[in-house]
Amino acid sequence: MAPKRSAEVLSAVPKRKKTVMCLMEKIRVLDKLRSGMSYSAVGREFNVNESTIRYIKKKEKEIRRSVREAAPESVKVTSTVRDEAMEKMEKRLNLWIHEMTTDRRSIVDSIVVRLKAKEIYGHVTQGQRNVKPFSASAGWLARFKRRYGVENKLAGETASSADQEVAEEFKKYLLSVIQEKGYVEEQVFNADETGLFYKDVGKRTYITQMASKAPGFKSFHDYAILLLCANAKGDFKCKPLMVYRAQNPQALKKKNVNYMPVHWRWNKKAWMMSDWFHNCFIPEAEQYLQGRNLAFKVLLILDDAPVHCREELENAHPNVEVVFMPPNTTSLIQPLHQGIIKAFKAHYTRELYTKAWEALKANKEITMMDYWKSVTIRNVMDYVDTAWDSIKQATINNCWKNVWPDCVENFEGFEGVTENIKNSVRNILHIARQISGEGFEDMKEEDVEEILAEKTVEPTNEELDEMAKQGVGVSDDEDGNASQPKTPRIVPLTAAKISEWNSALEKIFNDMEECDPMLDRSLKFKHLTSTAFAPYAEILKDLRQKAKQTRLLQFFKPDWEGDLSTPSTSGEPNS
Repeated sequence: MAPKRSAEVLSAVPKRKKTVMCLMEKIRVLDKLRSGMSYSAVGREFNVNESTIRYIKKKEKEIRRSVREAAPESVKVTSTVRDEAMEKMEKRLNLWIHEMTTDRRSIVDSIVVRLKAKEIYGHVTQGQRNVKPFSASAGWLARFKRRYGVENKLAGETASSADQEVAEEFKKYLLSVIQEKGYVEEQVFNADETGLFYKDVGKRTYITQMASKAPGFKSFHDYAILLLCANAKGDFKCKPLMVYRAQNPQALKKKNVNYMPVHWRWNKKAWMMSDWFHNCFIPEAEQYLQGRNLAFKVLLILDDAPVHCREELENAHPNVEVVFMPPNTTSLIQPLHQGIIKAFKAHYTRELYTKAWEALKANKEITMMDYWKSVTIRNVMDYVDTAWDSIKQATINNCWKNVWPDCVENFEGFEGVTENIKNSVRNILHIARQISGEGFEDMKEEDVEEILAEKTVEPTNEELDEMAKQGVGVSDDEDGNASQPKTPRIVPLTAAKISEWNSALEKIFNDMEECDPMLDRSLKFKHLTSTAFAPYAEILKDLRQKAKQTRLLQFFKPDWEGDLSTPSTSGEPNS
């Protein structure tokens, strides 16, 4: 009877629930081990067997490589290490889909995605030996869509009515945030990028017909990315950010970029949101609100584009709250896309045509092609500045109608936005017809509308490589070796370190109260800083509590040696 009774006792012991860890969680396990924690301690924290932790450590090189090559969306749902070429291909494919489907300016369906996947796979495996065959099957596509959540971005796989419902829910959520936090129109901002073919003159012109024969026509050669931002009141527009492909254009040699009419940056693609947020947006918004005698608290609305770095921006500044719109709602509710960007491009095109006409009028010897070749990126900056400055406050305010109706001062003025754009189109046509010959004299409204439309530029495989390199990474340890100099050892967050920070802050607070004649100002700083430091204070409290419990347990240290943890369900002995 004894064996039977023993079996009954063992069966009564609750089995540990099997845990399937995604790659992101495995990275956290590996980082914990690097910080000095033991296998058993990490196992207890993640509620898995010590043998599982040792197995993860054994596979560190493969796990870090897989995470390095994959996109953040994938590593949060994938639990197994996948083929390196597949990870690279899917990461680039996801970026390509986003580039092509933003605001639904291009139709991408499942067939197109499968063909593009095979093309990118061929690119990333070029020159390699023993390449595994890849057929881009329907089964692979279904798994890819689940990993990256791209179902709603493909044509025929989403309903516009569903998008409208999601947009309405977001509007309710946004209103609740505004009311709860007490934001006013001056404190709520919207920012987004737009592409600018800065020498676009329409399909019909002789200029376009000649240029189309040149390599790289309508590519990034005459293309820049602008980031525009304005508040709901409409009385403040941030200085535009211009991202260009070339680092040192000839037109900007010996020029101080700090005094340009735009914030100038160069990059292969517009992965500059974090830099713009901290170095452009924050200083400008703070100065503007101080000038209005308003508190420096800001609500910034962004769409869900990967380049907007949700994880970096959500808690990037204590005075700035960032909210992200749901997918497929940009064209429905984002203020910049309700007429602001189109109005900007209309003003820009009018300025471009006006300068061309003035140049031809001043010098009868030059042709339109001669003038077009003479336009530099420095000229473009001036045209951008003039166009952005021409957007009226009422135009911006009225474009918030679809997402925050209560902030719009004149609902009837919304129709004026469309009318103003139509007037700009007529002005552009009038100027174009003053330019004799070369296809300008018979331009039509649809030609101008084509210029003002948002265009999708398909990135090349090389550009996708660059975009993938600049994406948010998790780890870059090639060999999984903590002693490698290129991956610094993670310093653990200890109670002593947080106490050191706390003491330093207390010293700063005391110095301010003694030296600053305005007590209210120093107390306000102390309050804001203490609020921002609160999460660390909580961590310090927890660490001290755990240390206290550890010291108590030392008084009751058992005489035996061994592990009395819950029996392993994996069939492997605990080490």
